Amino acid sequence: MSFSSRFLALALLALVGCERGPAPGHALVDFRHAPQPGGTPVATWKDDRVTAEELTRRLEEMSPALRERYQTLEQKREYVEGLARFELLVREALSRGLQNDPEVMASTKRALVARLMRAQLEEAQPPVSDAEVAAYYERQKEDYVRPEQVRLSHLFLAAPHTDAARVAAARAKLEPLLVQAKALPPKDFAAFGRLARAHSEEPRTQPLDGDLRYRSFEVLTQDFGPEVAEAARALVASGPGALSGVVRTETGLHVLQLTGHQSAMDLKLEDVRQQMTGRLTQEKRTRAWAELLSGLERRAGFSVDPATLSRVHVDMSAPVLPPSGPAPGTIPPPSPLPVSGGQP
Repeated sequence: MSFSSRFLALALLALVGCERGPAPGHALVDFRHAPQPGGTPVATWKDDRVTAEELTRRLEEMSPALRERYQTLEQKREYVEGLARFELLVREALSRGLQNDPEVMASTKRALVARLMRAQLEEAQPPVSDAEVAAYYERQKEDYVRPEQVRLSHLFLAAPHTDAARVAAARAKLEPLLVQAKALPPKDFAAFGRLARAHSEEPRTQPLDGDLRYRSFEVLTQDFGPEVAEAARALVASGPGALSGVVRTETGLHVLQLTGHQSAMDLKLEDVRQQMTGRLTQEKRTRAWAELLSGLERRAGFSVDPATLSRVHVDMSAPVLPPSGPAPGTIPPPSPLPVSGGQP
């Protein structure tokens, strides 16, 4: 049976079964170069052609430097013949049944899935309303509107300011530690952290190597007293690594090291609208992808038998076998959406 006869037979089968479509895992594919009618042929072969309109479009898609290669009739002929030779080789491969070759099928599956993922995760443009953007801004506002913040590590010795003896004893112990801290490389935060872990008496931060995390000056005042906030503000000009002297508060004595600084931020909704729209668009794409995968699994009746799966032995000492065929394709589970984003 000739190629055209086989193609006609496939087309008739497709028409007969059009109401049901191909069985799952099967497809009817038209591999002709120009499957749609129309256009002015510049080259023809059995049941197929290259048209002048297509050739013009292909040439215009090339860079001007590449078009220089196709100025004469012979150069254009060489290009058209190259297109035809490729298509004739496709037909020959089909006539030999190579469409069912495992390597071809694996490559085709990967190409199909890659194209589907691109359509679903990159090209899809789910609508994002102004109301969704505004709600998202409110949920994430602390990322865009925040006061100036500093990150400190501290070494703290407890000594209530009303107990002069304890204050004196704490100072006598802390001042040599301050000398040790000053001898460290300025940005060796880990070394200062080891001092804090070994000597600090602040139960919340001692296990964290004295790290106070990022806090505004207002929060520092609330948590540790105005003296700490004032000392921290003075360190900002010197930059990360700067050390304070001994800072006395109502509860004890501190030595502070500045490890980070964030300037105040006050971004309005309009300042971040485009960024948020893009983020919401991507979240919607990701959600749609997860819903697509779960829907496909549900409609296909997909299930895993844990008992049988648990009996599949993974022998770490077995020799590596030669491949039995192309490696199967696999898709990881959908990425989880950020909790803070929530459902738009």
